[in-house]
Amino acid sequence: MKNYLPVIAKLEKMPKITKRSMFGYQCYSINKKFFVGFSNKNDYQMIVRLSKDQQVEAVKIKAIQPFSHGAKAGWIEIDSNSTTVAVAMKWVMTGYEQAKRLSKK
Repeated sequence: MKNYLPVIAKLEKMPKITKRSMFGYQCYSINKKFFVGFSNKNDYQMIVRLSKDQQVEAVKIKAIQPFSHGAKAGWIEIDSNSTTVAVAMKWVMTGYEQAKRLSKK
């Protein structure tokens, strides 16, 4: 995928998702819990909030690494230039489900 725009297009169609600019990212949340952010500095870097166990699994993929500012909390960074929409969406939706769980606590 050349950039993260196809992922944003899919998110924009989802119900109950809100968007807010935060720390240089366009962040999306469900029930006030952020789960994905898209860099304002480029069109390929996205970050996703996962559990620590999910993060360990995700970073096995070449295009994914722990996010330097949130690695301890389970955040990952995805380079959309190095992956497909399907792979990126798998982790975005995993983050979405994680955020829904966290919002119920």
